[in-house]
Amino acid sequence: VVSTQSTGSSGINAEYGGLPEHGIIYCNFNQLYKLDPGTLECWCKILLRVPNSYVWLLKFPALGEANVQAKAAEFGVPPGRIIFSSVAPKEEHVRRGRVADICLDTPLCNGHTTGMDMLWSGTPMITMLGESLASRVAASQLTTLGCPELVATNYNQYEEIAVALGNSPSELQAMRQKVRLSRATSPLFNIGTFARHLGDLYLRIWDKRSRGQPNDHITDTTKRTLPSDRLLCTEPLLEAVSPDEYMTRLMKQQQSVPAWKAAPNNF
Repeated sequence: VVSTQSTGSSGINAEYGGLPEHGIIYCNFNQLYKLDPGTLECWCKILLRVPNSYVWLLKFPALGEANVQAKAAEFGVPPGRIIFSSVAPKEEHVRRGRVADICLDTPLCNGHTTGMDMLWSGTPMITMLGESLASRVAASQLTTLGCPELVATNYNQYEEIAVALGNSPSELQAMRQKVRLSRATSPLFNIGTFARHLGDLYLRIWDKRSRGQPNDHITDTTKRTLPSDRLLCTEPLLEAVSPDEYMTRLMKQQQSVPAWKAAPNNF
């Protein structure tokens, strides 16, 4: 068993090559170009404050491993506390997320798809809110999931959140349970809701265009309903179906062209 949660496998150490059988596993499965010196220093401070803790990274690329290990040694981290694994296929990648205790996001350029993978696996992710879009994605994900307490505004807060969870098994267990349960209740993984909201935004954009209004931010949160005859992607199509069934339904819908689509200046 790795760290505080049950993985259902007694041979996890051999399976993942170098992971300890006991301890706190922090992870980050982004490409290494997203890791800047300030973030690495913060991670090293966390390791030094949480006994028997480890950071699990990917050889992505493999040439980065030696540089990260050398820099960590400069920050006083003993050998063996930063562990590297090879890149894995998608299914294995998500399964690795369940093995780790906590994901440490890269603040400069967040894990976008990787962040979603970690949260879907039920692993809490700690991030720091930045100024650019790329540095605010994880904060949006966590806020939508209902876990804003995992969003820091500076490195000191980031470190304190990670240390508090790493040193308190009860707090960590509670946070992991919150993330797992929130997957089913928050809008973050609700594809149907996402599609409807996106359709609403497209309609607003077109309405502004049709009225001759200039491009601008859309800040009005009033919901608009897309007319049923304008829905190319209807509700049954949003159900979880196989790719073949999805394409069959899509082709059936596209066989009949709505009247508004045939009109040259309507929509």
